[in-house]
Amino acid sequence: MLGRMLHPLDRRQQALLLTAMSFAGSQAQELWQFLPDDDATALQDKAQRLEEIPREKRVSLMVRELKGLMSFRAVKGLDGVEPSWLAAGFKGESPRVIAVVLAYLPSSLSRQIVSRLPDNVQRSLPPREALKDVPMEVIKLVRSRFDQKFIVMPLERELADMGFDDVVLLTAKELIALVRSIGADEIACAFLAVGKRALAEFLSKLAPDDGEELLAAVRRADVKDSMEVKSAQAFLGKVLTAGPSPRGGGASGAMPRATPNSSGTAFTNTEELFQKAGLYRLARAVSVADPIAIRQLVQRFPRAHGRLLLDYLERVRERDLDPTGILRLRDQILTALVNLSRRGKVDARYGAVDTRYEAR
Repeated sequence: MLGRMLHPLDRRQQALLLTAMSFAGSQAQELWQFLPDDDATALQDKAQRLEEIPREKRVSLMVRELKGLMSFRAVKGLDGVEPSWLAAGFKGESPRVIAVVLAYLPSSLSRQIVSRLPDNVQRSLPPREALKDVPMEVIKLVRSRFDQKFIVMPLERELADMGFDDVVLLTAKELIALVRSIGADEIACAFLAVGKRALAEFLSKLAPDDGEELLAAVRRADVKDSMEVKSAQAFLGKVLTAGPSPRGGGASGAMPRATPNSSGTAFTNTEELFQKAGLYRLARAVSVADPIAIRQLVQRFPRAHGRLLLDYLERVRERDLDPTGILRLRDQILTALVNLSRRGKVDARYGAVDTRYEAR
């Protein structure tokens, strides 16, 4: 309930508003005069709406929302960053510097990073015993400099309930599964606009399982989520056009490349099509998120996917975005995650807790 009411305040503004209202109540209005004009105007409007909720309900709702914000605070550390980003962060560094950083990471993470380094760098890495004489001050300096290349990552936590922002807790493999699922939904919204004939022609060129998945997505799609015809044509033109895919390590390496085939489609494997469409849909959903949350999510993906997500994010921000439509879209992605969880495609905990929707 409050998630929708507080939109589009960023996490800092939400925390400030809820803290002030929880401790000062209606007197919190006196504090807004000390804030910059933009913040004061935004918080004053939301505070008035909060006061419309009966006090006995308002306090518990605010405390619950504030606990959620506080439990999602970030901490320094690289454990939550997908290894392909960490490997790329070592580009240009000497083998000795790389070895110093790796020596103080979990061994399982270190092995994943090393496997993504160039062969000549792997062969040049000094053994851990050779680092015994490196002063601790130097080790801390090297590690601090490397940490600064990445945004802080969120704490792992037990889920009492789940909202869209909790998507950042998924592993790279789980995120790829989610993106593929919502990719079918995005393509379905495009075909709702261009018509059944185009859909039938396209389905005839897909493998049976992929065709059934897309047809099911079309059937469950809501007409109000249909793209405009020109937008749909442009979108399908982009995702169906052959071209190089971004490269990078990750749960399954680089995204598959699209190449023309005898049937006339611009891809030999629908995996690229579904993933690109899913990343585009996700970019629209996170376009209203605060920059830290976006960078955290990007770093959870394999680097190829994360970079493409950022690219799509730049594109969607060039358009006029409908706030209500974005909230509905975030709810749809959340529902897709719950369904994947209950089907065993991602961790079962995401389908076992209450869901915090924003537009419903």
